[in-house]
Amino acid sequence: MSKVIKKCGLKVGYFMKKKLLILLLLFFYISLQAQTEKNYTFNAEFIYGNILKHTKHLENLVDGPVMGGELSVEWQTMGEKPWHQYFRFPAIGIGLVGLDLGNSQQLGQLLAIYPYLNMRLINRPYLKVNLKGGAGVSFLNKRFDNTATDLADLNTGNAAIGSIVNVYFAGGANVEIPVSKAFSAVVSAGWNHASNGSFYQPNSGINMLNVSVGVKYNPVYKLQYEPVKRHVRNLPQKFIVEVIASGGARELYYKDDKMYPTGSVVLAAYRQIGNVLRIGIGLDGFYDGVYDGTTKFERTYLKDNKLENKIRAGVSLQPELVFGRLTAGIHLGIYVYNPLKNLEPYTQAEAGELNKPLVYKYNIEQEDGWFYSRAALKYLLTDHTFVSLGLKTHLQKAEFIEWGLGYRF
Repeated sequence: MSKVIKKCGLKVGYFMKKKLLILLLLFFYISLQAQTEKNYTFNAEFIYGNILKHTKHLENLVDGPVMGGELSVEWQTMGEKPWHQYFRFPAIGIGLVGLDLGNSQQLGQLLAIYPYLNMRLINRPYLKVNLKGGAGVSFLNKRFDNTATDLADLNTGNAAIGSIVNVYFAGGANVEIPVSKAFSAVVSAGWNHASNGSFYQPNSGINMLNVSVGVKYNPVYKLQYEPVKRHVRNLPQKFIVEVIASGGARELYYKDDKMYPTGSVVLAAYRQIGNVLRIGIGLDGFYDGVYDGTTKFERTYLKDNKLENKIRAGVSLQPELVFGRLTAGIHLGIYVYNPLKNLEPYTQAEAGELNKPLVYKYNIEQEDGWFYSRAALKYLLTDHTFVSLGLKTHLQKAEFIEWGLGYRF
């Protein structure tokens, strides 16, 4: 029965990540209007970097530098949408990344496709400095179940990733130096991440710090012209209230071979600050079905299957950037109700009753702690309804992916 559930989970996981790519590509397509489509460039970069050893499992896996390349195409926005002007006419791109992760036997190679924004900080004829950020889907040819010689031992396989299909995040800065009318030299530095949001275990995730050098080619430079700043109406500085209900699933421990349901409910109030940023305060409620007392993972001293142990609640600060119908942000929260905090770490909870305060010192390798965060994307379908995607984490450790529907008023 567990194998059937596992197989269904694999299919659902692939479908969810396919939905992520479709959502991001939909935003990418809608953002390209006829005028923008005529102003495009091609980029090719060589990438060199290192995987961060953010968990003990990665200490034995990281065996060499990350090397590879990225091919991308970018379209220069021309102000068709108001948010193009609010963000100083960013370029919209789609990138294809191929990386060797420095340990061909256990980490293997990564292939990723992702849409991104390249936002201008400095725009001079002789120098351009940009901030770049994007998200998409990545594929790994090595994972735990096809590298481990002993499936009961994390030390014999890829303890970082347990799935083929994963999410992919990229962020950083780049400098462009024109060397002719058609070509520019490009130097970049950035952070890249691949993981499955704990949908499958193991899932330490792969975090990389990379630098790259390359060239940008503009085949239509003779026809290209700079976008012109026009007057557009400022976004109304008013309060907006949102309600979101989300669901998902995850594994807690690779030896359990079991998928558990997850869910969340969010009530948040936002105030628009200028044209590109809004700030919100949210009330978050979380359900995590993994805490039913049956897991073999001795991190939480949990022996009973009680609903109260599966529920947590918190308050969060929710800054978000506004790109027309799309918003993206990082939410930072603190638990105000968390019955699990006195059940972890395992050895201390087993020894006696703990009474931890609201904020306390903790080791993220042994417990979740009092702080949580969420990487959030929302896309408006109508003036009031939207779809949402969130990745809830405890510091660098993912807890689960939130697939949600929301309503704003």
